[in-house]
Amino acid sequence: MAQDGPVPDLVSVPGFPAPPGVIVEWITLGDGVRLRTARWILPAHDTHGTVVLIGGRTEFIEKYFEVVSELLARGLSVVTFDWRGQGLSTRALPEATKGHVRDFSEFDADLHAVMTRIVQEHGTKPYYGLAHSMGGNVLLRYLHDYPHEFDRAVLTAPMLAVKTAPYPQWFARAMATCSTAAGQHNSFVFGGAKQDPHAQTFETNGVTSDEKRFQRFMTCLKAEPRLALGAPTFGWLEAAYRSMELVASEEFAQGIETPVLLIGAAHDQLVVPGADLTLITRIKRGMYVMLKAEHEIMMERDEIRLAFWACFDPFLGVSATQRAAAPKASMTAA
Repeated sequence: MAQDGPVPDLVSVPGFPAPPGVIVEWITLGDGVRLRTARWILPAHDTHGTVVLIGGRTEFIEKYFEVVSELLARGLSVVTFDWRGQGLSTRALPEATKGHVRDFSEFDADLHAVMTRIVQEHGTKPYYGLAHSMGGNVLLRYLHDYPHEFDRAVLTAPMLAVKTAPYPQWFARAMATCSTAAGQHNSFVFGGAKQDPHAQTFETNGVTSDEKRFQRFMTCLKAEPRLALGAPTFGWLEAAYRSMELVASEEFAQGIETPVLLIGAAHDQLVVPGADLTLITRIKRGMYVMLKAEHEIMMERDEIRLAFWACFDPFLGVSATQRAAAPKASMTAA
């Protein structure tokens, strides 16, 4: 890893503290992987349910402190965690900046452990899923396999089909298959070795048009370099393709009973928005909204985030009183 010393429970960044009341708990899975989890559980008489906040690839708990605060202000308890292979959870490879997984069933195991050992033990029903990008892919798998666990689910820019420019889709898919067949599971995808997560710039970031929120993310990496994650491996990419093909299949999507709100990003540079619309037409109780946003909708400019909450609130039945209690345009005021 990039930094020696004990692993902290949470990373402290000046001006961006963890919302009060957090409990961090590390859980160990049967394969030895340790997951970092965080929960904010409101008193039973003050809560309207529990949101399981599920991040995407490269993300970590601290990145979502602002979102957590907004959910808590709405009277919703929150549980979140770091996936295996990222954040401060157990990394898959000695070269810790490689994003790697053998199969997305490993992510299924992560989410199942969080649900059974954290959410069901401490959360208040109903349970709601709020998942971004790769997290949306895994949540869809969970909704299919555990149809009565979540009352509703909101997905932002879920990973259903990835953009592979400058390579065509068929070439990237073929290279992932050939490279893993040749034993290169642990090798960076083409160009990945040159990507330094600590050298990202706002001008070329491609996921948000909000500079303050982007710089806040980079400040977290500077405070704790072990949070950083670089490009994926061929093994991760091949596993992602298998999962995307599964989730996008008509039979699989039709097996999802949970009401789903899918919020796409019109200017997404990472995933193909058209796949969102195809999926939502196959889900029995699906709704679709597209915002004029880049990939990280919840990390976007205030006006885009307000539009996000304007979709989220009525879908979950958040009352006018709850909405009035939530902070407005917090980064603008920072």
